[in-house]
Amino acid sequence: MPLLPTRILWIDRPEHAESIPVASLPKDQLKGLLWSARVYFEDDADCKIVTQEIPLGPLSVWFHHVMPKTSMILFPQTPFQNVILHVMLGSHVRVLMGNGRMADLRNQRMDLFNLRDYLNTVPLEPGQWFDSFHLNFRPEMAKELIDEYPELNGLLTPAIMQGEGHLNTRSVFFNEVCQRALKEILCCKQIGDQGGYFVRRQAVNILTVFLRTMHLSAGAYKMSTKNRLKTAACYHFLRRNFTGAHTPENLAERFSLDAKLLEECFLARYGRSVGEFITDLRMNVAYHSLMKTKASLTMIAADTGYDSLAAFRIAFRKYFRVGPVHLIKAQ
Repeated sequence: MPLLPTRILWIDRPEHAESIPVASLPKDQLKGLLWSARVYFEDDADCKIVTQEIPLGPLSVWFHHVMPKTSMILFPQTPFQNVILHVMLGSHVRVLMGNGRMADLRNQRMDLFNLRDYLNTVPLEPGQWFDSFHLNFRPEMAKELIDEYPELNGLLTPAIMQGEGHLNTRSVFFNEVCQRALKEILCCKQIGDQGGYFVRRQAVNILTVFLRTMHLSAGAYKMSTKNRLKTAACYHFLRRNFTGAHTPENLAERFSLDAKLLEECFLARYGRSVGEFITDLRMNVAYHSLMKTKASLTMIAADTGYDSLAAFRIAFRKYFRVGPVHLIKAQ
């Protein structure tokens, strides 16, 4: 029986790894490339792999497109120990990990790994293509990441920092909040500081949602159908009306749900509090207004629901870790 072709899929790379100039790629491969990413590309008779990396200080964003053309074996590998939040978008695959354990990667599910520099094995069949999105950081960089974003403090547990292989027992659904954050990353056309602060904020939001829903997902499953529908209605209402002066009490009255229960259901379902979700929406609109229009900061503050320019500046800096004027002037 002939041996199947094999390919290594580097799920991280050393800093000195050479990426490919985008101008050297075939024109039919340019669609979907991220503006600020390093690109790695291979295409032959057995498989096509397009890898994109966005370095963000202690954190990095990765996006792989893998399309097998024949039966083959893929060897995902990191060159050093890595904590990786992985999202599978596409075909389900089963991974035999280098530590001898099995892991199932399913479409629209998030999984957390602490991987060593061993080969992991993934058998693939023709047409079993997938997009693999993940956020990586090395354990020694965790403190720097958490110092900047304290909401990620849940990463500093022995189970995550000292564990090995697949860390969560139940895959976490890649919910609507995460899908919106990923869309913002994929559509971001700014580079340098202008894009970096924005993309890192989206990545941190996805990590935060995972950490919370990993612990709260049982609550989401136990939610009654009626409360689930009311929570979803609140989510969609806020998407359309995020500039309003909402309080837990008036939202509870609108959706006929106890204020505390509505907050608990929203957090369990979406991994963000109601207030955090409103801030996400406001800040994303504010960022795009800064980048794409000549509107004044005072106008942007008013358009995103802030009573004063001072309140807007404080909220913007707290959210993106940089002031709006810096981003306007950044190249």
